[in-house]
Amino acid sequence: MIKTPVSVIINTFNEEKNIRNCLETVKWADEIIVVDMYSEDRTVEIVKEYTDKIFFFKRLGYADPARQFALEKAANDWILSIDADELVPIKLKNKLINIMRKDEADIVYTPHNNYLFGHLLEFTGWGAKQDMHVRFFKKNFLNYTEDIHNFVAIKDNARIYKIKDPEEGFVHLAYLDVEHFIEKMNRYTTIEAKRLFDAGEDINSKQLLKRILDEFKFRYMDLKGYKEGFRGFSLSMLMAMYRLVTYMKLKLMRKHNSKGPREKIREKYNKIALEIIEEYANEK
Repeated sequence: MIKTPVSVIINTFNEEKNIRNCLETVKWADEIIVVDMYSEDRTVEIVKEYTDKIFFFKRLGYADPARQFALEKAANDWILSIDADELVPIKLKNKLINIMRKDEADIVYTPHNNYLFGHLLEFTGWGAKQDMHVRFFKKNFLNYTEDIHNFVAIKDNARIYKIKDPEEGFVHLAYLDVEHFIEKMNRYTTIEAKRLFDAGEDINSKQLLKRILDEFKFRYMDLKGYKEGFRGFSLSMLMAMYRLVTYMKLKLMRKHNSKGPREKIREKYNKIALEIIEEYANEK
């Protein structure tokens, strides 16, 4: 196989069930860089079958802060950033190579064909044309930040290209089931609440209600989640709940002046328990 001068960067943590499929679809690139957050499964062992450019980054619970670290390890001018649960179909590979060879852009937005709960979504914000990301770009025109879900910083003078055909997009094998969704939601809402806490942000009940309703309306009405039937309704509700959970966590952090309110509350519970136990000690 003739290799293409593209650096693929992948951030991983416990991705043994996904990483091989992902790597099989990027073997055409002449450099594969994997930055792992000290996986506890066979992720690194599998990766070694495809590349020796394996680096490690402290475990933070999400990949965004490690993306710039991975980017700095890349040797090629063109970068393809991909997650372990994503695949690059042949049509996408050919499209990217064509854009690169014709020098048609510096930054390329790609559609994402998202599978949630085993179903390919068309709306609710996860439709291929609704979910466009910068994943192919020239190294000097983009940097990554540490902001969760908003980690791409593009240079002002970059030439932008948007791939319009969903068949020339990524395949993203996302949430397996509701438990998987809620598990990730719990992790990401904690990270987001801590970021808001550090930024000094707070929210009152009226603002919270508005943001929850706005999120549902945005997903279900504006992004046509209603066309997905019960699935679209459920996902719109789950994303509204994402907002609710984030701000519930923030309110607890504010109340106890700590990003780890659980321990503060545990101390309070222990005090309550001791008071009750002392009643027995003082009983005549």
